[in-house]
Amino acid sequence: MSVIASELEQRLLELDAESATKLEKVGRDLIDFSRSERNGPAKDANGWPVGYFEETAGCFEGEPLEAPEDPAPLLEW
Repeated sequence: MSVIASELEQRLLELDAESATKLEKVGRDLIDFSRSERNGPAKDANGWPVGYFEETAGCFEGEPLEAPEDPAPLLEW
């Protein structure tokens, strides 16, 4: 086992349950990140990048959502 793995294991044993869970999540996120660097972005079960919807939800809030007018035809008959 590497030194960092030993330190992490020891630290997890010292922390309260909530803090240990948060630290584990950070560790898992780092593992996912390291995999994505090699294999591209991590994907969820449906093939979407992990966190995509959390990052983009509400990004159009306050923006008008109207279709633009149809452009003029390119050719006239």
